[in-house]
Amino acid sequence: MKQPSPKRNKLRPPQVPAISLPRPALLKRLGEAAGDGRLLSLLRAPLGYGKSTLLAQHVLALSDSGLPWAWYRLDDSDNQPLELLAQLCHALELPIPDLTPGRAAEASLWTTLLNHLESREARFTLVLDDLHLLRSRNACRYLDELLRHPPKHLHLLAACEGEPAIALSHLQRDQRLQTLDVRDLVLDSGEIRELASARGQSLDSDLVYLLRAESEGWFSGVLFGLGTCSGAKLSDFSSVDAPAFLSQHAFEQVARFFHEEVLQRLAPPLLRFLSRLSVVSAFDTRLAAYIGGQDNAAQLIHQLQRQDLFIQQRKGERLVFRLHPLLRRTLYQSLHQQDPNLLNQLHLQAADWLLTQRHYAEAVYQLGRARDFNRLLAALEQHCFDLLREGQVNSIVDFLAKVPGENAPEHFTLAVTEASTVIVTNDITHASACLQRLQRLIRRHEVPERRSERIHQTLAFLRSRLAALGGNFNHGLRLVDRAMDQYPASSAATAVLLFNRAICLFSLGRAHQASSTAGRALAELEALGFSGYTNMLQLLLGQIELAQGDVEKAGARFLGLHSPPGAPGSFYDLFQQLGQGIVLLEQNHLEQAAQRLSQAEAIALAFPHSAGLPWVLHYQACRLLAQGETRLARSRWDEARRLARQFKLFALYRQIGAYQARLAGCEHDQDFILAWLKEWHGCRRRYGAELMPEEWLAYAWVQRHLGQHASARQIADNLHELAEAESLQRLRLDLHLLDATLHRDSGDREAALGSLEQALQLATRHGFGQLMQLEGQALGELFRQLLNPQTRRQLGLEQPLPPPERLARLLRGLHSEVDVAHQPLPEPLTRREQDVLRRMARGQGNQQIADGLYISLSTVKTHINNLFRKLDAGDRDSALQAARALKLVD
Repeated sequence: MKQPSPKRNKLRPPQVPAISLPRPALLKRLGEAAGDGRLLSLLRAPLGYGKSTLLAQHVLALSDSGLPWAWYRLDDSDNQPLELLAQLCHALELPIPDLTPGRAAEASLWTTLLNHLESREARFTLVLDDLHLLRSRNACRYLDELLRHPPKHLHLLAACEGEPAIALSHLQRDQRLQTLDVRDLVLDSGEIRELASARGQSLDSDLVYLLRAESEGWFSGVLFGLGTCSGAKLSDFSSVDAPAFLSQHAFEQVARFFHEEVLQRLAPPLLRFLSRLSVVSAFDTRLAAYIGGQDNAAQLIHQLQRQDLFIQQRKGERLVFRLHPLLRRTLYQSLHQQDPNLLNQLHLQAADWLLTQRHYAEAVYQLGRARDFNRLLAALEQHCFDLLREGQVNSIVDFLAKVPGENAPEHFTLAVTEASTVIVTNDITHASACLQRLQRLIRRHEVPERRSERIHQTLAFLRSRLAALGGNFNHGLRLVDRAMDQYPASSAATAVLLFNRAICLFSLGRAHQASSTAGRALAELEALGFSGYTNMLQLLLGQIELAQGDVEKAGARFLGLHSPPGAPGSFYDLFQQLGQGIVLLEQNHLEQAAQRLSQAEAIALAFPHSAGLPWVLHYQACRLLAQGETRLARSRWDEARRLARQFKLFALYRQIGAYQARLAGCEHDQDFILAWLKEWHGCRRRYGAELMPEEWLAYAWVQRHLGQHASARQIADNLHELAEAESLQRLRLDLHLLDATLHRDSGDREAALGSLEQALQLATRHGFGQLMQLEGQALGELFRQLLNPQTRRQLGLEQPLPPPERLARLLRGLHSEVDVAHQPLPEPLTRREQDVLRRMARGQGNQQIADGLYISLSTVKTHINNLFRKLDAGDRDSALQAARALKLVD
């Protein structure tokens, strides 16, 4: 036969846009995959998430490093096996002989390909783009064979929409598969800001958050949002006017993109089914069958999932599926234009089904969309707390705003429902308005007699919540105590009052009482059937456990809660994700903490009526600081404080300010210190000594910075008493670092080292993760002395040091000293020699070690000879035996 001609446009990567976004973290994961023993790195996400561009950026990096690669983009023609094999030969620049079509020709080409790949002596990367288009069993069997019996130096990268038709479970089992999915590929706020800047747009934080919330980080959606229309662009608008611009212009381009690239390819029955699903926010197979008019709904949903048509699965939710909001909006508007009567009918049908299945929040949303306000009010009155249990805070606030009628906001049911939302959203302005509305109802005697106690309990939990969030903790305690005396009947409202009391107690450092009070509130709410709102209490209890040094218990608490998928689900999932992020941060697992906090941020952005975002930003700043990104941490704290002030969350505003004051002391930022001192003294005059321990600790550090050592010492002594009485181990750790600094300032080296030893042992005992943050960075030289065996003997420090890996995390930045301190060798191993030794212990040969560490074969041999000399060994086996005896490797 005539050999197939090469299709050149399939054999090269797409051109990286001139204005592109570098994604170093993802590129690093792709670059390190081969060295970590991964055979295949799979980028799996719907259209428009930047998969091909990311792969193109990766092969550019390979080229810069002199590493060989080949690219092949699949299409439908590759389902003919002979065509696939011939084009792969072209991609590898292999000659193709004239062959007669048939299995013999396929076998010949396949043998040629395999032999070529087997003959390579260094790492080779093969990139397969659009792998989802390969569906033929006869074509897929060649890739299956390649993955089951891969050449030694082959590394595969692939991008696909949905699940590929090749077997991957054996790679997953053997830890040879790395998958990057939607959760990895979505853009975070920093990336959106960077992309906007590259396109000449300077977006403030409100616009960045708006764009991220609208797009849920979908790369193409962000790009459309950054596009121009009639010369106007997003950065030209304020945060008030920007939503209209995005809705009217950017969304038109998004809708056109979906119609051109996705929807027009669907068969009419499938498109009709998908359009009907756009009526609801979420669905399961039964609801889909009911409103979609298809008995085979489960099969159709599975088909849509396999094609990765922006259907997201919400594990653990009763309504387990949702459409991406931008696709849903596209379909919904088309349905509205084509048949508005059908749309209204579908809303009412959905509401009936949802009410019978006790999906109250979604049912109320459907009634609001259908503008059946009489049924909406009835559902609100009957299911107020059911709505809160479901965590659909956005829905409640949205439909309350849309209820018609001039006097509707004064309706008792609406007023109590609205008040109930603010105990979740922490929106102080909203809470104040609710207070005034309820007081007007009381003055006008419009409160039902049977609900009198309920209304007074509602007023009490609103007032105490305002006090807790505003930082007036003692006032909050008095309000709760008075309400519990006057209205003692147990209810959800009294449980919330206890929750507010626990917040105030913990804020003042009274951890034991806070823990018992929060536990009692949690038990009462669980007895009433609450499962969402309780996540807020779980977060508080976890924070108390972290403060008291029970890190493992706090971690287990959050792992036991429902974990949402990549797309935000319930508002209450925010507190579970935030809790896990805080635990990981405390343990110094910074990459995992970043992922959890990013998910928490996405949920907070998806619920704009909540005031959850500044808390997330605060802990993101702590994570950035732990990673040494001081500038970014400061910026994140600035944004968190701005939002906290905007939402009137003054307790959080003060807490963040305390952290920033400590950072300012480390950086000698006198202007910030003076501004913070002015605020601190204002709080001191207003609240007396009843300030948060974080504020007192920051004030002690500032006093030390200003040379007032006696004042700093007195504050430290007071805090030590509190920490001892309330078992506040995290505070004790910080105080030991302050003690060491004050001792060092006075020239008492031995006392300083003694305080550091207490900090080190305390961190080890309780599972805290790092000692080299904030002021600990300036104690590096003392920590080095503390690791010295001779110094420890002189000081009589008999407790052993933590294991090397643990010590390296605690003293991040002192890696070489940590390694040397734990190597019982006359001549310690270097970091690179340790890397080589570990790979030898895993059974890797010299060439594998060279490929994995990106060094030459001769360099590997030099390191191995050094290992033999230092370990007094003559071969690999004896070297490894000596290393294991010395506990240098497992």
